[in-house]
Amino acid sequence: MEEKEMLELLLQKVTDLELGLKEQKEHNAVVAKDLKEQKEHNAAVAKDLKEQKAYNAAFAKDLKEQKTQVAGSTKELKDQKEHYLAMAQDIKELKEDQLIIKQAVLETNRIVKNIKTNIENLSDQVSQLSEDQKSVREILGDHEVAIRTLRRKPV
Repeated sequence: MEEKEMLELLLQKVTDLELGLKEQKEHNAVVAKDLKEQKEHNAAVAKDLKEQKAYNAAFAKDLKEQKTQVAGSTKELKDQKEHYLAMAQDIKELKEDQLIIKQAVLETNRIVKNIKTNIENLSDQVSQLSEDQKSVREILGDHEVAIRTLRRKPV
């Protein structure tokens, strides 16, 4: 394999890695956006839970005061309990979702770190190739390199 072909192959690999890095950065941006949206959603749910807790406390007080007057309060209390259990289940699911998101972020960070390492390695290799090319020019001379380059170009 000629040096030019090796350089072209290396250039293609570097280009492919840059494209892969760009795609990974775009993917990371989407993941970051999703995480931000999930955080906002979690904050809204927490606010709703706080409001619901305050509502439940007031409701319990009213229920105690009106227990003798309202025959249907038992059904209403049952409905409220089901709502609370549903919310508790929702909280549990949100916590599970949050754990999954945290794991995804950790995996994404690991991948980004690997990509950075690969880019650093490629940068070192490209620097070495550049130095090697300078040495070839020094050995052959700029004029000889220019002549050989012109010979390979189609007319």
